[in-house]
Amino acid sequence: MEMINKDPYYIKNIEDPTEEMQLAAVNKNGILLQYIKKPTAEVQWQAIKNNVWAIEYIENPTEEMCLLTLEKAWNVLKFFKNPTEKVMQKAVSIKGWSIQYLKNPSIQVQKIAVKTDWDSIKYITGPSEDVQYIAVSEYFGALKFIKEPTLKVKRKAVMENAEAINYIENINEEEMQIFIEDNVDIIKYKASKLDIQWVKDILKNKLSLSGIDKEYVIKFINCSELSIDKADFIHTYGSGEAKIFFVDYKLSY
Repeated sequence: MEMINKDPYYIKNIEDPTEEMQLAAVNKNGILLQYIKKPTAEVQWQAIKNNVWAIEYIENPTEEMCLLTLEKAWNVLKFFKNPTEKVMQKAVSIKGWSIQYLKNPSIQVQKIAVKTDWDSIKYITGPSEDVQYIAVSEYFGALKFIKEPTLKVKRKAVMENAEAINYIENINEEEMQIFIEDNVDIIKYKASKLDIQWVKDILKNKLSLSGIDKEYVIKFINCSELSIDKADFIHTYGSGEAKIFFVDYKLSY
């Protein structure tokens, strides 16, 4: 014991140390657990309390051990061979990126991960539409990490921020119409590739709708890439609500 108290690494030289010796060593340096062949549960607990990375040297840590170490270092998850659902959910709730260490995580674990860190979507293979949707709801830029986003997800991203249109490939005419109807600001990013008359026809229908969103009308007014007489356009084609929003906006400035 005296030798271990002076130099805890001396535990390496003891073939069958007593529990008292084991505890003395790991209480000074938890990583020394790696030199103890058959540590007791108490020794294992003391080791990870001293240094969470000692969990690497516990072959089958209990759920409680896993949860304790995750609180201090989320990436100890990489040492867990068969984490429980509770452990997996705890890990991704602390750091979404920890999902990269999990094999076949449940949908619920995936949802928690992207809610915690939207860009953890890049570690999920073939995410479901629900998982995709949560990710882009957190931040539209998550779209760039999704290989095959559904139309619903693409629309959500575009509605969150028109810049999302830059992350969508192979857009057909039908989809482009939908995106313009969702967020007129995408014209800022696609103006050079759009036929102005075609865009005007879409906007005629959109602005004539009863229940048109106020924000959409304001974005239309402020869209500098759309070189048309906005006042005349709304006067001619806008619904009653659109005209009211236009007048209110202009009077407020």
